[in-house]
Amino acid sequence: MFNFISRNKDLFYELDIFINSLKGNNDDLIRALHHAQSIFGYLPKEVQIYISEKLNVPYEKVKNIVNFYSYFTTELRGEFKINVCVGRTCSKNNSDKILAEFEKLLGINSGDTTNNFKFTLNTTRCVGTCRRAPVVTVNGKDFNGVTLEDVSLILKECNKK
Repeated sequence: MFNFISRNKDLFYELDIFINSLKGNNDDLIRALHHAQSIFGYLPKEVQIYISEKLNVPYEKVKNIVNFYSYFTTELRGEFKINVCVGRTCSKNNSDKILAEFEKLLGINSGDTTNNFKFTLNTTRCVGTCRRAPVVTVNGKDFNGVTLEDVSLILKECNKK
């Protein structure tokens, strides 16, 4: 744990500033976890232990919250988080082929992250825009009516950034 903290001391310093600004409310733990994930990009065990100690909250409680909420992740994810909807309407509109094309072009399977941490590919259930199926989201931005040809264009757009 010490090595992780010493390698990331500036990030932990930033986290300390945030934690020290908290007012002792019931939502401090969730707020600290969200802030930590925005700083580190994920919540490894070392960060969870650190927050637990700083807020004087049992580690098991921190761990349970991190594992309960789908927003939190304990694994480093890519800069671009791609989600392909596989809900009923998107599936009827070939989202499985869209997913397969992303997997082929990125060289990873759904649920994985590229070795350079540029992309993470996942599936998601209905995003609520069924009339524009199939839908792909990249870091929360919707791409509607996606075709196989669009997949490479979406990746090119990401690589420009």
